[in-house]
Amino acid sequence: MMSGNEPKRHHYVPKFYLRRFVCSDDVNKVMVIERHRDVLVADRKSIDRIGYQEALYDYVDKGEPASIESDLNRMFESPFSRSSTWLKISIGACATLGEQDKLPIYMFARHLQRRNIKTLRFIERENARVLSGGFGVDFSEEERDMHRCIAANADVTSTFFREGALDRTLPVDASQINVMVCQSPIALRSSTNPTLIISHPGVKSVFGSVFNSLRTWWLTLNRYWGAFIIAGGPHGFSNTAMPLDAARVINRQYIVQHQNSSTVRYLIADDEHLEEDLEWAGYRFEQRIKHGFRYRKMAEKS
Repeated sequence: MMSGNEPKRHHYVPKFYLRRFVCSDDVNKVMVIERHRDVLVADRKSIDRIGYQEALYDYVDKGEPASIESDLNRMFESPFSRSSTWLKISIGACATLGEQDKLPIYMFARHLQRRNIKTLRFIERENARVLSGGFGVDFSEEERDMHRCIAANADVTSTFFREGALDRTLPVDASQINVMVCQSPIALRSSTNPTLIISHPGVKSVFGSVFNSLRTWWLTLNRYWGAFIIAGGPHGFSNTAMPLDAARVINRQYIVQHQNSSTVRYLIADDEHLEEDLEWAGYRFEQRIKHGFRYRKMAEKS
């Protein structure tokens, strides 16, 4: 059941995370890049105005309005934002993160993925594909029947999404995860889908062949710290410095994510290499504005 004072602006990126990237002279705003077709606009935005969708977590239960918004706050946001792990991150003491912080970092990165608008859109696309008869060649008839049944329920996609967002079950691979906390020599970027996919089996990794057989994510923790989360290799935990070239690759991957995803509306970025990297991505400078700039996509050469 939903009370009358439930907020309608549902943040799929928690505001306590966004506050790690606020402007030095305004603790309520972050510098972001937004795409408008072939134009990128960098400007300041209030943290209240990014990473949300109206009524994202609302649904109807037995004819009555309901929501998981308060459940997400009670079960995930409040406990983690008050944890010793987040305290270290929020005060800039990431060098003290240790083995005891490994699981909380992994679970937070996983939670950010599951509650993100990108995940909902993925579920919707997959459901539509199956509904249209686009079954995989390895689907059994039993699996096809199950998917047909799911597709017949108009609310199934949001149900799956809500269940995933609220899932606190410890993953079976949790004990085999390797978390590598890294300090960057340059300011790091993030986005409104902060958990960045770095590699997964069958796809060539930007970090070299050693990652090609691994599932690897990156999560920027604050301006100068982040974490690799690796599944499929030796488990462990480390806290170390990141080479400049690795930090540059991570930052450019957030640009690639922003350009290739219809659901990642904002790139969170304010660093000395940004304009160089936008040119690397095929944009050219157009004009300065009050707090930022405009870049335009260059025409492809024939």
